[in-house]
Formats: sequence, structure tokens, C-alpha cells
Amino acid sequence: MKFIMLFIYFSINLLFLIKYGIRQDKIPLPILIAVFLIFHAVIYKAGNLNRVKFKVRKNYSYILIVIMVIVFTIFSHLIDSPYKVNIDRWQTIEYCLKDWMHGTFFYDKPNFIGQMPSYLPGQLLIASFFYLLGNVGYLQVVAFIIFALSILYMFRNRNVQIVGIFLISIALSFVYDVICKSDFISSFIFIAAFIIFWHKKFQTDYFAKPFLLGIILGILCLTRSLVIIPLILFLLKPLIQTKTKNKLILLAGFSLSFSILAATVVLPVKNIDYLLQYNPLKTQGQGNVWVMCFFIAVTVFIASYIRNIRQVFFCSAILYFLLISCFLVESALSGISYNFLGITYMAAALPFSIFGYCFSISDHKEDYQIL
Repeated sequence: MKFIMLFIYFSINLLFLIKYGIRQDKIPLPILIAVFLIFHAVIYKAGNLNRVKFKVRKNYSYILIVIMVIVFTIFSHLIDSPYKVNIDRWQTIEYCLKDWMHGTFFYDKPNFIGQMPSYLPGQLLIASFFYLLGNVGYLQVVAFIIFALSILYMFRNRNVQIVGIFLISIALSFVYDVICKSDFISSFIFIAAFIIFWHKKFQTDYFAKPFLLGIILGILCLTRSLVIIPLILFLLKPLIQTKTKNKLILLAGFSLSFSILAATVVLPVKNIDYLLQYNPLKTQGQGNVWVMCFFIAVTVFIASYIRNIRQVFFCSAILYFLLISCFLVESALSGISYNFLGITYMAAALPFSIFGYCFSISDHKEDYQIL
């Protein structure tokens, strides 16, 4: 599984390298790819670092986190305008946040390159804190901190901790998100961090606090439609096994947060027909609806066989990778050139592939049984 997780991580970043490497003429693309291949081959060979008798001090991980927080904070200030470099996601989230906070319907307003917005209220709620701070790019910095702390929280092996933090720090897809103030990967980092935290905190009973769990799920499910895949893998089997009382309390908490957030984008709409016409799920959907339904069905089937937490991350990374690959193939067959393919969507698998890789090289018993 170590090879598969690193292959997914490698493929995501290679696609980013090719897509944006061909837009520059300073370094030939074949040289960039060759260096990239060699670098990741070294990473793979160093996969047994946790077995090397080299003591990593506890504070090394924190030092690396602090250094990268400073670097990413600087990166978030490198570009002062989305229009200069044609970054639509940054401009889109800012005008969506502005309209959302003023109670205005925004799904019918295209961005400056003509794309319709697809932000769900859960993601807007999270991003609003950083918008008020004056830089939505800080969202990616905080996402990095949350990811790094989740690595420290999950893995006791300090070498594995360093590997996990290092992999997210050098990931071209994540660095791109930080510089361009894109929020895409942060959504999936939050999901991965939630799964880690909830598993470690309530590993004997995931439904010890069903109302709080419902509240959190209501918010997370309104960040991006794709987040349901790891959530199904993580909670479906324990949900079936838990008491009916817990299910009802969970549903109450979920309905409360989901309804309140959904109301913030539904109430300002002119009528239902208008909402159906400008439906964010249409623009956020990654490809054919039947393909998506197929992968959801496969996820539900696999969820019944999940036995430990590491399998949740292994399967999430693989399913995301296959799903978005289908979307990219479908887009390519429809005539879309490589420059305009939705390579960004592939990064949904990034945090899960890194966690999966860390699980595969760890020599501790982090894969506790799921009840």
C-alpha cells in the first residue's frame, strides 16, 4: 500500500507540474519532470526512515511547522490581485463571501472569466473568518497547521511525523493553493483532521456525543459534495451498529446545522425554479452524475468491510483518485485541452494519500479497530 499511496501523491503533483510547467519557458519541461521523478524516487527509497536508528528530537517537528507557517504566510502575500494572474477561484470566493454575508443570492453571478460559483455555505462559513482578517489566503496556512497537528496527534513515531509534514510542505498542488489563495485542498484537510480527531477522541464509541457529531457533519457536508466519500467510509458501519437513540440525536444535530446553513443561501433566492437553474451542485459536480452515483455505491459497499482507521484513508485516497481520473478522461474525450482540464480536483486525494503513506510506513499500532 505504501507504493500506491506515494503513486497517488506523485501523480497529483506531476499533473500540476506539467500543467503549469508548460506555461513557462525558463526551464525545459523534460528537465523539470526528470528532477521531479528522481526526487520522488528518493522519497520512496527513504520510506523506511522510521526504522533507521536516527533519533529525531520532539521539537524538530514543531520547528518544521513554524518554518513552513512563516513560508506559507509569505506565499499568501506574493500575489496582490487575482486579475493579474487570471485566478478565478480567489476572486470568486471573495465576492461570494461578500454577497453571502449581506444575504444576497450569488449563484447566478459569473466570475471574471465567466464561470459560475459553486461554493456551499459550510465552506463559506469557514472562509469567512479569514475574509474578515483581510486575506482568504490565511485559510490555507491554518489548514496546514491543522494538517500538521493531526499528523502529530495520530502518529507517535517522530520520523513519520517529519515525513508527513514534509510531504504536505513540498506538494506542488498545496503550494499552488497557498500562493493562489485557493481553498480547494483545505476542505479535504478539514475532513481528514476531523476523522483523525474523532477517532482518537472517541475510539471506543464514535457516537458518544451524537448531537455534537451531527452538528459537525452538517457543517462539513456543506463544504464540498465530494467530502461524503471519506465520511461514509468512516461512519457508515458504526452508524448501522449504534443505538436507535443515538441515530435520532445525530439526525437532530445534523438537521439543525445543515438547515441553518442551507437557509442562508436558499432564502435569498427568487423562487425554487431559479434555484434549480442556478444550482451550485451542478457546477461543483465532478463529471457525469451516473459515474458519481457509481462511486458512491462502491463507497457504501466498501464501508461495510472497513476494519480500521488506516483503511479509511487508503480507500479514500484511491476512490478520489479513480473518481477524478474518470472526470478528467471524460473532459478530455469531450475535447477539452490539457491546459483547461480540472487538474485541481485531483488534489482532493492529497491529504488522504499522505496520511495513508504515513500509516504504511509506521511501525506503531495506530490502526485501532473501528467499532
